[in-house]
Amino acid sequence: MSKSKEWINKYFSEDELKDIQAAADEVERSTVGEIVLSFRNKKSLLEKLYTNHELAMKDFNSLGVVATKERTGVLVFLLFEERYFDIIADEGIYRKINDSVWNEIEVKLKEEFREGHYAAGVIALIKRIGDILCAEFPTRAGADNDDEIDREIVIQ
Repeated sequence: MSKSKEWINKYFSEDELKDIQAAADEVERSTVGEIVLSFRNKKSLLEKLYTNHELAMKDFNSLGVVATKERTGVLVFLLFEERYFDIIADEGIYRKINDSVWNEIEVKLKEEFREGHYAAGVIALIKRIGDILCAEFPTRAGADNDDEIDREIVIQ
C-alpha cells in the first residue's frame, strides 16, 4: 500500500479489508449485480470543485459501475474526513427497490460508524445490499454473471 493510502489503516486493518472484499465476492457469486467500494480519506484540491454526491457520481461512471449489462451495479462511496457516504444503484436496481430500503441501510451504517465499527458497518451494508441483489437479481441459467467490474476496493 502506498504511503498516500496509509490513512485507511485508521479505519480498517488489512484483515478487515480482506473480510470486506470477501463479503462483496460472496454476494457477487449469487447475483448478476456488481458491488464496487470507493473509499477516500478526503477530496483532492481539484475534487473540491465537486459536491460530495457529484464526486460519488464521478466514481460511479469512471469505475464502470454504470456499464453493467443489466444495469445492476451498486457503488458504495465513503468519504471519511467529511463523514459522508453515498450508495448509488444503477437504474436496473433503483427502479425496483423502494427508497425506504436504502434509508434503512443508511441508518444501520451510521449507527455502526458512530460506534467506530467501520468494518462491521461496511460488511453489514454489503450483506444487506447482497440480500436485495440476490432476491431481485439472482444468478440464473444462461445469465452472464462474469465479473464485469474489477472488484477490488478502490482506495483513493
